[in-house]
Amino acid sequence: MGKSINISDLPYLSHYPQDDRAIVLLPYYDDIAKQFYHFLPVQDRQNELWMLPANKLIEGIYFSGTPVNEQDSRLPFLETILQHFSFKKVISEANKIQADLINGLASLHKYFVLLEYAGTHKDNSCASMVKTELEYAFANHRAFYDCLIRIIDVIHRRFNPTAPELPSSFHKVVRKSKSDLAEKYSLPQSLIDFFKGREKIFFTIKSVRDKILHHGQSTVQTIFEFPGEGFAISVDDQFAKKLGNVQPLWPSSLMKANRLGSVLAILVFFVKDMFSAMQEVKVAIINCISLLPLRPIASRCELFLRSPLSKHLVLLNEYQNKHWFDPKAVLETHRRDKPVPPS
Repeated sequence: MGKSINISDLPYLSHYPQDDRAIVLLPYYDDIAKQFYHFLPVQDRQNELWMLPANKLIEGIYFSGTPVNEQDSRLPFLETILQHFSFKKVISEANKIQADLINGLASLHKYFVLLEYAGTHKDNSCASMVKTELEYAFANHRAFYDCLIRIIDVIHRRFNPTAPELPSSFHKVVRKSKSDLAEKYSLPQSLIDFFKGREKIFFTIKSVRDKILHHGQSTVQTIFEFPGEGFAISVDDQFAKKLGNVQPLWPSSLMKANRLGSVLAILVFFVKDMFSAMQEVKVAIINCISLLPLRPIASRCELFLRSPLSKHLVLLNEYQNKHWFDPKAVLETHRRDKPVPPS
């Protein structure tokens, strides 16, 4: 049974902010009672919440002192943002970044689902589905970076009220000169270093993405299938060459004959790049503000991501180092004894 509580009695709340920050309502895992709780506003009662016990959380972020299991991953960037900078505009963009991360993991999962399907069905459409998944991964990667720039902008101008608003698109910020970023936008050196450090790889990816999204070109001409191992592309393809010139994705030891490289390496790169960008921005923000002036709202807790897709996050380094996998071993799926009847 649920119960009514005042918002100040949220079990994860350590500080009730008196500034313009909002209190983020997230699931909470009581690691002593081994119990999840969800919180919902009580209609027509300001500052009152329903605290509802839940058997489990299937997917989402939650506050807790410890993760539920080893597959739940801590998210240091979003944790810092929601603990110290929970302004309404920031929360909105943080929710989108969470969705982009899960989307990236979903692309990895679909890669293995398609590989298993290709090994058990006579269906020549798998190559086309892999191509569309690659194209989606490019678009999702771009969306993540635009959310990131909006978070940076809100936090930067919160502590530098006279600074002008940053462009809402990441590429419009990255292409500006160091002096422009410093003098016109009053950005500190730590954030300038982040932007300029991302410039080369970001514009390489953008050049490929623009051809896909704006000019109707496909990522690659041919997808090769190695049953029970993976999908591949020619690393001498124009698109693959561009990526390989700025980010070594395909060590010769992991290539198949005729210089074929794993598609998995590209999907892994996108997810790892998003996580490394978040970590760099977290460090840059902390460095430029020096001491975080806003007390954390949940100092006794950390922020974790829980998802059926979390195992791919745990396995990212293994994917990067091996490239070729039996999809059944990765998915560990169990077929239903009987088909689910139509509703």
